[in-house]
Amino acid sequence: MARNNSRRKTDKRKGAAKKIEPLKVPIKKISYLVVFAAAILGSVFFLRNSHYFKLDKIEIIDRNQAAKIDNSGLLSMYKGRNIFDIDIASLASRIKHNYPVIKEVAVNRVLPNKLRITVVPRMPVAKIKSYGYFPIDREGMVLSPEIKSHKLPVIEGFSMWLKPRPGQLLESRDLESAFFLIDALKESPVSANYGVSTIDISSPMNISFYLENGIEVKIGGENFPDRLKTLESTLKNPKLDKENIKYIDLRFKDIVIGPK
Repeated sequence: MARNNSRRKTDKRKGAAKKIEPLKVPIKKISYLVVFAAAILGSVFFLRNSHYFKLDKIEIIDRNQAAKIDNSGLLSMYKGRNIFDIDIASLASRIKHNYPVIKEVAVNRVLPNKLRITVVPRMPVAKIKSYGYFPIDREGMVLSPEIKSHKLPVIEGFSMWLKPRPGQLLESRDLESAFFLIDALKESPVSANYGVSTIDISSPMNISFYLENGIEVKIGGENFPDRLKTLESTLKNPKLDKENIKYIDLRFKDIVIGPK
């Protein structure tokens, strides 16, 4: 017991003999962080408050001039504002909403004092015949009649109570069938070699289209790619007298060719 007590006393003396080291503060590192933070805050203050970054110009890139964005109107709304205070995402959404003929829009800041607006217009794939002729894109958006569309096929048989207006979205299963046919025609040599003037969707399950030489092609409502391949091989037949053909019916297993 005596020995144990003596050991405890010795341990206490050793512990008491240890010196408590002072806490080392990394003053240099903290100084660097303070300077770095001050530099960032100073830069932000400069960017937000310097007249050097006040908006003075808006550049609109619209290669087809389809959107016809009011540049002067936009500039009057934002001129003099700091370009870093302008919510460019919100501006892009507003432009897209106000100009339905635009498919995509991007707004970027160009230092020191300019915004660049790049638009991708909707491209027409056909025209609808209803109270005149109106170009429409693949999604069914009615575009301005001023857009060049004289080489596009005309979709007939799509009835509307009111005259279409640019920016109106047309939603119809019948119209979607016409779009599927247009997609297939783009992948087929038939369109490039013979041209398609009209697509008739008055009977959705018995869709037909007319080649530029006047031949009616009855393609039905399904299997467009396969039936177009059959049409292509049929039209390539040198023995086929195209001038005396009224229609080609692809809806059945055996092709039916109707004479004039």
